[in-house]
Amino acid sequence: MIDQQGLSDILRKYWGHNSFRPNQRDIIFSILANQDTLAVLPTGGGKSVCFQVPALVFEGTCLVISPLIALMRDQIDQLRQKGIAAAGLYSGLHQNEIEVVLENFVNGHYKLLYISPERLQAGSFQEYLRHAKISFVAIDEAHCISQWGYDFRPSYLKIKTIREFFPDCSFLALTASATPKVQKDIQEKLEFRTRNIFQASFLRSNLSFSVFNIENKGQKMLEILNAVPGSAVIYAQSRKSTSLWSSWLIQNGLDSDYYHAGLSHKDRDRKQKNWIEGKTRILVATNAFGMGIDKGDVRTVIHVEVPMHPEAYYQEAGRAGRDGNKAYAVALFNYQELKDAKKRIEFSFPTANSIRSVYEKLGIYLKLAIGSGELASFDFDIENFCRAFSLHPGSVYQTFRKLEIAGYLLFNEGFYQPSRFHFVVSSGGLYDAQVRNEKVEKVSKALLRLYGGELFSDFLPIKESEISVILNTSVEAVEKALSEMNALGIAKYELRASNPQVTFLTARLEPKNLDLDLELLTQLKQNELSRLATMEEYLTMEKSCRSAFLASYFGEPSPTDCGICDHCLLKKRKEKPQGFDYFKPIVLKDFVEPQSIKEYEQRFRPVQREELKKTISFLLDEEILELDSAGLVKVKAKKKGR
Repeated sequence: MIDQQGLSDILRKYWGHNSFRPNQRDIIFSILANQDTLAVLPTGGGKSVCFQVPALVFEGTCLVISPLIALMRDQIDQLRQKGIAAAGLYSGLHQNEIEVVLENFVNGHYKLLYISPERLQAGSFQEYLRHAKISFVAIDEAHCISQWGYDFRPSYLKIKTIREFFPDCSFLALTASATPKVQKDIQEKLEFRTRNIFQASFLRSNLSFSVFNIENKGQKMLEILNAVPGSAVIYAQSRKSTSLWSSWLIQNGLDSDYYHAGLSHKDRDRKQKNWIEGKTRILVATNAFGMGIDKGDVRTVIHVEVPMHPEAYYQEAGRAGRDGNKAYAVALFNYQELKDAKKRIEFSFPTANSIRSVYEKLGIYLKLAIGSGELASFDFDIENFCRAFSLHPGSVYQTFRKLEIAGYLLFNEGFYQPSRFHFVVSSGGLYDAQVRNEKVEKVSKALLRLYGGELFSDFLPIKESEISVILNTSVEAVEKALSEMNALGIAKYELRASNPQVTFLTARLEPKNLDLDLELLTQLKQNELSRLATMEEYLTMEKSCRSAFLASYFGEPSPTDCGICDHCLLKKRKEKPQGFDYFKPIVLKDFVEPQSIKEYEQRFRPVQREELKKTISFLLDEEILELDSAGLVKVKAKKKGR
């Protein structure tokens, strides 16, 4: 068994970190001891390291189950860049790609194989699974297995069938947020052999939570963003809102852009890159933004519209202050919005007849025959589909989500798949082709120079633009040459795609044969309303610590008050230090010019210093004193007109 030093060596070699984050080492040792393990690590807690490190220690392949294609691809790319063999099976891949990945999987080529939970149930995959060597199973977004969770997916209930093939294989379930009820459900549904939970604290000592019940949200946003310098994210509920709020901020002199799943991959990539690099200060986004983003210096996250449940709110707010420095999470709301949010939940659960009707129209639109289409993926323009049948996009979107819950469809918004390439001939066969064809020689040498010999064993993502630079030609010419190599049978080349996709998980059925669990849908609707009620309680509570409220919701026993949320600060302001009346006039007189607190307190006797510091802290909280850019304290200048 590997020791602590060995694990640290792996972490340093592949990730460049000198130490593990809290709980990571204990979780890894639990998996190495072949124990079923539930890891509840809030956003930024480093969940992926918890299964990627032990995957390198064990023999065999770690099976990683995740519902998020974009996150899967991102992690696979990062692992390959580190020299770690990894691949994925998810909707949108062509059959020849799937076959190559499965063959490599059985032959032990990968340390990690990422798959969607739906793919797990495919008979073809299970046939290969029987002949593979699995080290352990990692289940990301594990809350999806519970109907009490906020993103229930019935396909997760089938994960436990892996135990039929590998009864001694351990499970590592990971989630960023799960209530005690959901934690219990996860372990029961995955048939944990013993209860085994590692949960990090949900309290963030550097993150200040505030809520404002306000009508003029724009003015409040300006006030916050002008008072708190640095990078910011503003979360809105709709795509239209992101564009409108971003335009409004720009009109008021702030650097802003917007982001949602309806943008092209090129635009999303550009906007995200500009924000990460600090070229854009503020990004106004839907919940499509943030997954897998690790930007430490975000100072402010503002929810400009009512968040629908505490889980999403906590995760999104938690993207502020990951560098450990002071940061702010602000929610803006009004009571009319709370009423509208309840209506949105009602709207998001269409009737059974409506679901059957949309399903039937989808089959007609895609020209898919009854009994065909199992695991087939189609590029899909939801706006065009709605125009063809006079349907409302929002209603169709919600119907697709319910068909996902029923296990019939997957709908991926803004699906992006980079170009992929794989040599199907041996190195000797390629040499013969190079001798016969000068174009093949030039392009194949460029490919091997950029991506290496792994192109002979696996499909790899490629960038035609990189090849064009080496060959000093256009991207179009490269695409044509790669297509010709495909036609000659030298390689398999799949051109990039960036369209939304819909995938049929079963062969197309007659609408009347759809098995819709109406009782389950009713329960899920009640769960949504219950979570919204909790969110309403958080937004409207008058005295309690906001951080402690959220930590308690997620099952943290007896969380202490944070001391920095709006309610805690208000409480502090009301509780003046004992020596306040004595020290206040002295401090205000002495701090007309900026100076260091540490140096200033040396003027006083040791027995006085504690009350002096409390007085200065109180005056800072009251914004009578302020810190300047050098960290010195001074009396805050009064604004003109006040």
